[in-house]
Amino acid sequence: MRKHIYNIIALAVALLFASCAEMMNDARDTEIVAPITVSFKVDINSFTAPDGSTAEAPEEWYDDLEVVFNNFSEGIQTKVRLAPDGVAEAEIIPGIYNITVRSTQRYARRQYIINGLKQNVAFVEDMPSIDERNTLSIQPVMDSPLCIREMYYAGSPGGYFRDQFYEIYNNGNEVVYLDHFCLAHLVPEYATTSLPEWPAEDGIDKYVYAVTLWQIQGDGDDYPLQPGESVVVAQEAADHTKIETWAGFGLVDTSKADWECWSGNEQRINTEVPDLPYVFWSGWIMTMQWLTSVDGSAIALYQPGQNLTFGSDYWQVGTTTQCQVGGSGQQYVRIPVGDIYDAVECVPTAADLDMKRVPGILDSGAATVDGYYNGRSISRKVASRREDGSPIFQDTNNSTADFEVCDSPVIRRHDVKRPAWSVWAE
Repeated sequence: MRKHIYNIIALAVALLFASCAEMMNDARDTEIVAPITVSFKVDINSFTAPDGSTAEAPEEWYDDLEVVFNNFSEGIQTKVRLAPDGVAEAEIIPGIYNITVRSTQRYARRQYIINGLKQNVAFVEDMPSIDERNTLSIQPVMDSPLCIREMYYAGSPGGYFRDQFYEIYNNGNEVVYLDHFCLAHLVPEYATTSLPEWPAEDGIDKYVYAVTLWQIQGDGDDYPLQPGESVVVAQEAADHTKIETWAGFGLVDTSKADWECWSGNEQRINTEVPDLPYVFWSGWIMTMQWLTSVDGSAIALYQPGQNLTFGSDYWQVGTTTQCQVGGSGQQYVRIPVGDIYDAVECVPTAADLDMKRVPGILDSGAATVDGYYNGRSISRKVASRREDGSPIFQDTNNSTADFEVCDSPVIRRHDVKRPAWSVWAE
């Protein structure tokens, strides 16, 4: 019996050594990826000062600026500090990277957002010299008092989507007049790594382009929005929790929205809620409804400074509209980034951050509810409170960090107030 046990032990030891030897051979056969050293330069462009003059970035803006190299396919993130000469050196493995720079700086008592993103850069060998491939130019943007506070676009678990809404909030300390502000639905309408090409004269990251444009029209002082107040723009103003369709019920009562994006369907108009007119619609106009992608769209809030009219002479190719290079000639709204107060990029899932459409100077990240028809919304995180208790929301022009995912959409959550001029004000 003892001899039999010894034999079993000897066999087990032999098998163990054989397995270890095989693992060592496999390890020797595994290709070792040698790291490479790359240089990356950051240029901060001149910008518009609060008094309207042109200003240059102070040297201290470059101090201790962090450059982040993201290799999404490998799940690797490398952070390095910028040297005084504006160049960062990083030791990384070869691969495809997104490079981001994020900071907030002050100039003439105003805060500026320093956000930059360079996408899908291939680093395959050491890159000690600087050229356009490893240079990122950043346009500082003055911090905006207005922000898109909550977006519900994903639809309900049953497949209902007519209760989409967008909430616009005064996150600043002074009244903002909403007259002439536009809600822009940016192109591409769906997240993709194949971005359209625009004419060279438009430059890089100087404009964004919209497929539809809805405007709050007024005389300039009709719609004051006080700090801590918000307005709600609904796809269709109705109590969707009581509307049953083949897709089930909706999740949100938007019947008391401040505006609805009605686009011509007489059966679904709400006469108690003002229509937000569309002033531009590229291509075929969907007169049944305005629907943004349940996978997530890119939405911007901008101020052209005047009331606009659909089909008017205001729309001119090369100035207020633009066509894609190699396209069919279809026109899109051409929006200078300096006119944009807020932009929010949404992508289908967290794995799709390489599908960004919005320039990094406006939104260096992207928000997601990780799917569609799941009833979730995105809502800005509360950063602090004013003396009156109203919330101040996080807005660093990085939607990945600024938003949280909510299991259900809520209009004016966190005790946000309604403006006194609203038809629904108590």
